[in-house]
Amino acid sequence: MSFLSLLLSSWHNANEIKMNNDTASVVLFCIIRRTKADEEGTEYLLMPKVRYEPSFPATKYRKNEDLFTALERIMTGDLNLDKNSFYPETELPMLNNRKESRSYPGLEKDYYLYPVEITLSKKGWEQLEKNKSLYWYTLNEIPAKTKEPNILAIVTHLQDIISNDIKPGNPIILGPVKKQPTMDALANMWAKQNNEGVRKLEKNTISEVLNAGNRAFNLRVADPYLAYQRQGLGFTWSFFTPKDKQDIHLHGEPAVEIYGIMEGQFVLWHKPMYERGALVWKKEVLNPGDWIEVEALHCHFGYWTTKEGYGTVLKAAGTGELAGVGRIGVSGKTICKECPVEKQCQKHPEMLPILNEYQKVFEERDWDLIGQSVKK
Repeated sequence: MSFLSLLLSSWHNANEIKMNNDTASVVLFCIIRRTKADEEGTEYLLMPKVRYEPSFPATKYRKNEDLFTALERIMTGDLNLDKNSFYPETELPMLNNRKESRSYPGLEKDYYLYPVEITLSKKGWEQLEKNKSLYWYTLNEIPAKTKEPNILAIVTHLQDIISNDIKPGNPIILGPVKKQPTMDALANMWAKQNNEGVRKLEKNTISEVLNAGNRAFNLRVADPYLAYQRQGLGFTWSFFTPKDKQDIHLHGEPAVEIYGIMEGQFVLWHKPMYERGALVWKKEVLNPGDWIEVEALHCHFGYWTTKEGYGTVLKAAGTGELAGVGRIGVSGKTICKECPVEKQCQKHPEMLPILNEYQKVFEERDWDLIGQSVKK
């Protein structure tokens, strides 16, 4: 089954479900995975059900209930985990229930099966693995342990998703086992806990989110593309680390970009777009507590000399463009290949080896070479 067929089939089946007072009955199933001890294969958590065969941890959604609230009922109640130790990751395509499956009080004859991938913090895993009443089976082993039609339908569904994940060109839905919560899951949890007009962001949260990922933590963007982001009208706000790749770029009028360094050491090379000659580039070194402002139409390249550190970036453009990468005046950011004066712009010789290193992934960079660049 192709990826598109998988989604269309899920949508079609779900829409066949009869509604009661415009509200569908939905059962949330938690998909918790771990790599087997011998590193060969993936195991899935099932829990015992009184008088029934093993099941993925599950609960019926209550009216107007959000995912986090429903999930908490399973994880803190059935699995006895601490409140802040579990994170919803991927919401998988829903299925309609199997008619021959057992029924539960309060459920319609027809209802949705809603599987969601869950990850756990280190403490969550420690708590879970102390529970000896739980079962860990591979997808191939589960049919021998239970004949419950809904559970078997979810197993087949997961197998189809995994099969599609590994086909070249297909978008990845589930992907490899996540040993800890992803950057997005941590950020989404923070956003859920701060979902009103005032949002507090503590240092520990910033560090936790940044350490879990390999890119910037973008809280305000012109065009939100992740669930935890809010739209910034005329401004953007993000945190970044040495893990990010860096490039030479500029912003069109009337944008102003401001960098603030919290930890580590950061270098910014810069020059006006219209100035010519490799030696017109200037270098500024920023240490913790330092800030630097970059006006519109100023080419700049920033990089970390330290493997650890983090900073914040604010961009403001009034009614100007902030979203996208492309031509000046059309997009919020313009890189060298999109710049109309690229052929009349040479880089300072000291920039070239650093630019090369920052096109590599974090682990492959020559940090000794990068660190020495600030001493020149």
